[in-house]
Amino acid sequence: MENNTNRDFLEIPQKPRNGFFVPKSFSGKLALGFGIALAASISLSLVFAFFINGDAAVIEKNPTLTFLAYALSFIFSLSAPLSFFIGIYTIIKQQEWSIWKPLAILYGLTLIIFLLGEFIFPH
Repeated sequence: MENNTNRDFLEIPQKPRNGFFVPKSFSGKLALGFGIALAASISLSLVFAFFINGDAAVIEKNPTLTFLAYALSFIFSLSAPLSFFIGIYTIIKQQEWSIWKPLAILYGLTLIIFLLGEFIFPH
């Protein structure tokens, strides 16, 4: 008779489900990509501001830095709402719940709340 008491301990663990971490659908991957683009543009904007020491005159003097500043703000303002709306669409229509989807929606929701606050309570 064979002793199987330690057999469960020695078994190789199964891989996690395929759609748990990475979305399966194209729209889910698109929402995740826009969320990653948002995080990258925010990080680059902070590094950019650190290197110019927050001095706007540096940007005005150099056309390359002006283009970079406009490009980063365009990517930032475009990727957040797209991440939010595509993520909501993917959850509602395709019933897809990967672990990164709520984070992509949270990025977009944060920007939308920020913009609403800017328009409702101007300073």
